[in-house]
Amino acid sequence: MARRSDTSCGGIGCAALLLFLFVLPTVGYLLAVPLALPDLMAEQTPPQELRGAGQYLIVYAIPVVVALVLALFAGRRRPFVWWLVPARAAALLALVAAALWWTEGQVGDQPLWNVRATAESMAAGLVALGFVAAVRWWDNSRGGGGPSTVATVRVHRPAPGEIWLAMVPLREDPARQLRHYCVVLAAHADHAEVAQITSKDKDGRSDYVRMPNDGWDKVSGRPHWVEAGLPPRRVDYRMFLKSRPQGRCPAPVWRELSRQPD
Repeated sequence: MARRSDTSCGGIGCAALLLFLFVLPTVGYLLAVPLALPDLMAEQTPPQELRGAGQYLIVYAIPVVVALVLALFAGRRRPFVWWLVPARAAALLALVAAALWWTEGQVGDQPLWNVRATAESMAAGLVALGFVAAVRWWDNSRGGGGPSTVATVRVHRPAPGEIWLAMVPLREDPARQLRHYCVVLAAHADHAEVAQITSKDKDGRSDYVRMPNDGWDKVSGRPHWVEAGLPPRRVDYRMFLKSRPQGRCPAPVWRELSRQPD
């Protein structure tokens, strides 16, 4: 289950390219649809226009739904506070409206609809990107998420017998960590002792126990093994990457781990 914490430059470049070529224009167009769609309809021969309350409701509901989804996505690293989502969505819509007003002033005289629509979509998309980044930064600075602050807001503190995702130190170099699932063996004031879980085949190893997926991994379908009989690894609470456990250690494996000497 390990994934290295470093990401290749090629992967980052591909992600950035996809973001700017597809994600930003798509999200931006959905946010700008009350402006872009009537503009497109007016370009038809003969010109078309929205008719009836139902069509207006659908067109104006689209950016509201998108703004709510973005607000929820941006704040997913902090404990859920219901009123923050609509408040942040309203702020995003206000920022998008301002950006569209400014963009319309710059490209409104362009004769080609696709030029106007592209500019409006990119403006709204960039505002959405900045909004998500700003909310993440704000939540992190207020202790709302990320490995450095997660312990200050954790809704559920790691407890023995639970499986968590964390940055687990390497045995050969404790200064380095890798992203692993682990079983919490003991909880202390500022750290937990854990046994690392791996998907690498450890059959035949006396220091590993085969671990069923029951109750914690319902997606991958891969077999797993957990350390047993090795000294536990120390993980500071700030290095746990989620606010909730993945699940509980299967009972037979937990009994085996509990019998291991400290």
